[in-house]
Amino acid sequence: MKMLKLALSCALILSPSMAIAGQQYYEARSDAMGGAGVASSNREGAAFINPALLALQAPKFNNFAMLLPAIGADGADKDQMVDKFDSLQDSYDALDAAISAGNATAVDLHRGELVSDLESLKDNNAYVSAGIGFSIVLPTHKMPMAVFYKSYIDAIGVAAIAQSDIDSLNALDPDNPPALTDLDSQGAVVAGVVSDLGVALSFPLSIVNMPIAVGISPKLQLIDTYNYVVSANNFEASDFDDAKYRNDETTFNLDVGIAMEPISGLTVGLSGRNLISQDVETVETQGRKFTYQVEPQFTAGIAYDWESITVTSDIDLNAYKRFEEIGATQYWRVGGELQATDWFALRLGYRHDMKDNTANIYSLGTGFEFGRVFFLDFTGMVGSDDAIGGVLQTSYHF
Repeated sequence: MKMLKLALSCALILSPSMAIAGQQYYEARSDAMGGAGVASSNREGAAFINPALLALQAPKFNNFAMLLPAIGADGADKDQMVDKFDSLQDSYDALDAAISAGNATAVDLHRGELVSDLESLKDNNAYVSAGIGFSIVLPTHKMPMAVFYKSYIDAIGVAAIAQSDIDSLNALDPDNPPALTDLDSQGAVVAGVVSDLGVALSFPLSIVNMPIAVGISPKLQLIDTYNYVVSANNFEASDFDDAKYRNDETTFNLDVGIAMEPISGLTVGLSGRNLISQDVETVETQGRKFTYQVEPQFTAGIAYDWESITVTSDIDLNAYKRFEEIGATQYWRVGGELQATDWFALRLGYRHDMKDNTANIYSLGTGFEFGRVFFLDFTGMVGSDDAIGGVLQTSYHF
């Protein structure tokens, strides 16, 4: 058992594809442009990305804007780990039934299938991220503001296969098999959820007639962690959020931002999110626990708007981790938008982890406008290691 716990820890620490992608929010327009938005976000998404943009954009608008909802997810299961666990459980149940029935031929068949399933799960892993958010932007020019909520989950799945299971099954006598017990091999899901409820406040300034704005977003933050570890024959990924695997902490945090327009059409921005570091340990399961981290993240961005074309790029100024035991990420993002007609926009982008710990992501999205009141945005994402994701959101101006 000690060796298995060590194997699980090493799998989480050493596997390069285990670091989690994403940026702790989903917003369809910015995600379509590679995740860049510190200098280019629209009003609806500014509270998630850079609150200073609210004031920089306020002179152009005299109406309320509401994003409700933004829903997104991305993940990768290049090993088809979840399907393999399902196959393993079928083989385990069939072997158990064959042993109970005293059918030596079936015992020999199903123990071979179970060995094959265990072998195929060695070093397998998967990840998924998902989130939801909304914001309401108030049309106040002296101090533009928005109320926002977002919730985001990072989850990692790992298969920790014990050689002792394979050796025992290979040595099993089909004519005189022992009663089947739970496998020493394990399946694990480690996850963290960050939920923010806050107010974004933005203050317009001017330096030598150059528009400049600063923003601040105080927020209540709930952090949930999950540590689900069970025998491989009992593994169900959807059970990870059972209360007995959960730990949580409620705290306060802060986002800040600055944005300026040195020349017409050119915007430069800087954001700092989660300025107060938080570490929340998971519950201890099977003798092992992990630490989920909410760390300060600083990102610089630049964007240029022509009449119907926007190009933008963001770069993280520091590397950051989600789990203490897993590799850090640091992204460069680039993208653009073509406003093809008054009612249709096409966007594309690219996201690269400069630490090479996560998949490179390509994104493509569209935006539709109906009567200058209702907006519908889609984004699709694909990447290396069979990574795939998407974002859907609706917003309203009134």
